[in-house]
Amino acid sequence: MRPRPLPPAPTLRTARLLLRPWQPGDAAALFRLLDADRARLTRDFPKTTQAVQDEADARVFIEIREADWQIGKGIQFGIFRPGEAAPLGLVSLRNIEWEVPKAELSYLLGRAAEGQGLMHEAAGAVIDWAFRALGLERVYCCAALDNARSAALAERCGLRREGLLRHNFRGGDGLLHDSYCFGLTRDEWRAGSTESA
Repeated sequence: MRPRPLPPAPTLRTARLLLRPWQPGDAAALFRLLDADRARLTRDFPKTTQAVQDEADARVFIEIREADWQIGKGIQFGIFRPGEAAPLGLVSLRNIEWEVPKAELSYLLGRAAEGQGLMHEAAGAVIDWAFRALGLERVYCCAALDNARSAALAERCGLRREGLLRHNFRGGDGLLHDSYCFGLTRDEWRAGSTESA
C-alpha cells in the first residue's frame, strides 16, 4: 500500500555525489545535459529527449516529475557533484506499483561522466532509499540487448538478470527493441546489505 503521506522527496548524498529532485532553476542545465548527448540518448530515452527540446520544455518536464512524486507515480533525481550546478545525469524510480510494491529503475549519464563509477554510486543510493524509506519489495530495470554497460551496471547494483523481453520498447529510432529484464527483491537487497556491512 502507498504510504500516506508520502515522505518528502529527499536529497541523497554519497561519497562523491548529491542526488536531488529537479528544481525549477535546473531547467537550463537539464536541457544542456540532454541536448549535448541527444544523438546518443534518443534511441534508449525517446520520451525524455522528445519531451525536452528546449529550456521551456525542460521547465515543464521538471513540473511533471514533481507531480509524479506528489501522486506517488515516480521520482527522478538529478545527479550532481556537490557545489556544482551542472547535472551529470539522472536516475529515476518510475512506474511505482504500490500494490506490490515495486518500481522500475532508470538511469542516464552524460558521456563526460562515464567510466568513473558514478552511476553505480548514484543508482545504489537510490536503490537503498527505495527499500529503506519506501518499503519496496522489488526494484527492476530493463536494458537493451546491445547496451552492455547498462546491463553490467544493473548487475553491479545487485540486480539479477531475469529474462529476455522481446519487442519491449520502441526506441527513438522508431524500431522495436528487445531488452533484458533485471530484478532485485527486498530479501536479496537485505542479504547484500548485511554482507557488505
